[in-house]
Amino acid sequence: MREDSHLPTETRQTALSQPPGVAAVVAAAGFSRRMGRFKPLLPWGRSTVIEAAADALIGGGASPVLVVVGHRGAEIAERLAGVTAGVVFNPDYVRNEMLRSFQVGVEALLGENRPLGGSLLALGDQPHIPVAVVRRIIGCAAENVDSIVVPSHNRRRGHPVFLPRRLFADLLRMKEGQSLRDLLNGHAEEIVYVNVKGDSVRRDMDLPAEYEALRAEFEGTE
Repeated sequence: MREDSHLPTETRQTALSQPPGVAAVVAAAGFSRRMGRFKPLLPWGRSTVIEAAADALIGGGASPVLVVVGHRGAEIAERLAGVTAGVVFNPDYVRNEMLRSFQVGVEALLGENRPLGGSLLALGDQPHIPVAVVRRIIGCAAENVDSIVVPSHNRRRGHPVFLPRRLFADLLRMKEGQSLRDLLNGHAEEIVYVNVKGDSVRRDMDLPAEYEALRAEFEGTE
């Protein structure tokens, strides 16, 4: 007997018609050497950079949200205790390669065996990405479940990127020294772009001046 056979017919039909979910993997395992301070735990609004980044993805409809940590990972996990986000440790974080963090996160998603259509690959130093932009990317992914979905501004790619589940294996096969850009370039004809008005998807915070500029422009907004 089917596990849902005890449900009313209308309920079963609704469950069967729901599209696969979209997860999010957030890369936050680096050392923040260029910033001089640890980026994930810098103040942002009433919380921290990493909490705000996770909140925006959750608010935009991503589930589950997995934050991949390394350096000072226990402190990040403590801060995320009040957020509906999981934490995954990247054992190779010392090499500080973002691709490896995405791979670790995707491996964790596959291990959970969830019915996912794919995952957003997000940056931990983008707390300013509007919830509305995340919703647009996920909405586009729901309509193009086999395509890569990339936000863009002035024809330049940004983050977060939606990677369909069918390309998870391609991501996991990538070697040290490669990057997400290499994967996107290899599947350029399969990309659907979501054009956004502002340049938020193009910006992150590697330097103190970038952090302060983003705070002045975006802090306290959604």
